[in-house]
Parts: sequence; structure tokens; C-alpha cells
Amino acid sequence: MSSIVDIAELGRRIRKLRLERRMTLKQVEEASDLSATHLSEIERGRTSPTIGALVRIARALRKDASYFIEAEERPEVAHVTREAVKPRASGRSTVIESLTPGVPGSRIFAYRLLLKPDLDGSLTLDIQDIPGDAVYLLRHGTLEAEFGDTLVTLSPGDAVQASFLQSHRLRALQSEGAEVLAVLTCPLGEPRPEATPS
Repeated sequence: MSSIVDIAELGRRIRKLRLERRMTLKQVEEASDLSATHLSEIERGRTSPTIGALVRIARALRKDASYFIEAEERPEVAHVTREAVKPRASGRSTVIESLTPGVPGSRIFAYRLLLKPDLDGSLTLDIQDIPGDAVYLLRHGTLEAEFGDTLVTLSPGDAVQASFLQSHRLRALQSEGAEVLAVLTCPLGEPRPEATPS
């Protein structure tokens, strides 16, 4: 998980965006209902805004509040070429590639999953504490997808959507493995290895 920026960087980002938007402190004051003096102190890194104040500043500047506090300053449009994609996690039977680094405030995460045709060529995602779901599109191979008590088999071009109120298990069925595009409302962690059948 990324860390949060310090107050000097937070102030720098607010000032930079305000100037890019060609807004004066007075205009942000009117739009956020915070005093120009307080805004100036925040921009200079002399004081830290409350969460409520940060949300109001973000609205005034037409930006998601997360833009100001995420460790990595990300653009509104994330473009990644195929050559630049690197595996973010790799297990013995699964490779996970992030398709983009994301954009500020995004609540979707896109991945390319390569499930290798081993005995344990599968990926399991546990029930999530935060409500959300996933869409899986099979590009190559044959995939068995298990969502709680529901089992579906996907062929190339098939897609399925499922809630994270139940666990997800994806398993390649053919010797060439499976390639899956996944769009989720939560980030993927390290692949969890399956228990070897006894």
C-alpha cells in the first residue's frame, strides 16, 4: 500500500493545480468556503488541512481528494504500452500484470492474468470486506471459474461478472493455460498458492 505525502508536498500539489486551473486563492476560497489565508498556509506547507477541508479544496479544483495525498502523483489518463507492462506478481502457476498504474481516485483495477496449466494452475480471491465485484474476459484457453457454489466454464471471448461477497477461483483447463483480462473493484495481492491434491 502506498504511503501518504507530507504536508509540504500536499501544499505543493494544491498550489500547482490551482495555478494550472488559473484560479486565484480568492476563487478557491469562494468555491471551498475556506479562507484565502488558510488556503495560503496549506499551500506553503505550514498547516495541514482536515479531511473535510481537503475534500472541499479538491471539489473546488475539480479533482479527487486522493490526488493530493497518494504517494505517487498520477495523471488523469494512464497510458501504458505493451512493452512497458511488467508482472506485478508471479507465482509458480500464475502471472499477474497490472494493465495501468491507475488514475487518482479510481476504484477499478485492471489486470492480465496468465494461468499456467499446472496441477495448481489457479488463482483464488477471498471474500472481500468491502463490497465490490469483478469482470473476467477469457482471451485464450479454457477457464473454470468458481464463485461460491456457482461453477462456470468459459471459452475464448466469454465473460463473467461476480460479486466479492463470495470467493473467486479461476483455473486453466487446457494444457496451454489461460489468459484472462480482469477488471476488479479491489486490487489484487500476491497469488495465493492452491493446496496440492493428496
